[in-house]
Amino acid sequence: MVKFRYLTIICLVFILGIILFKHLSKDENKKIKNCFKLLCKYVEKKADEDLFSSMNRIKNISRLFLNPCIFKIEEDPLYSLSGSLSSDEIEGYALRGRSYFSHLFLNFDDFKIEFPENSTAHVHVRGRLMGRSKVGEEVDEVRQLFCILKKVDGNWLFQQFEVTEILKR
Repeated sequence: MVKFRYLTIICLVFILGIILFKHLSKDENKKIKNCFKLLCKYVEKKADEDLFSSMNRIKNISRLFLNPCIFKIEEDPLYSLSGSLSSDEIEGYALRGRSYFSHLFLNFDDFKIEFPENSTAHVHVRGRLMGRSKVGEEVDEVRQLFCILKKVDGNWLFQQFEVTEILKR
């Protein structure tokens, strides 16, 4: 009788632990996806955007990345970028990139999130950049990305940002 009671308690604790782990991992997945949503929000450029809004978005973009952050974008010769960038350098690239467009939208989907360590996440995701350049050229590009995010003070920040493949339509 006593053994059955201990066995029941152990099973309940084990089941409760599994439920708690699944709930917490879903919560972390949500936080990571929110980080990507914030990146989309800050990259977005509307045709009537004022200078103050633009500078605020650029500053916020750099806050989503660790200082320094590793970039590896070598698949496309037009957008080649590789190395470790500081927050100031990220702001500079964001400013230049957004300045070429009259309007710009970024979207991420098809998330595959893994947690190799407690405070590290590996994310495979598809990104789509759409917009119009200031000379009137339409842009609609899709890339497969691999990102490593690190949890710092409860917030997920990009530690590595890598284009792994250009998807063809």
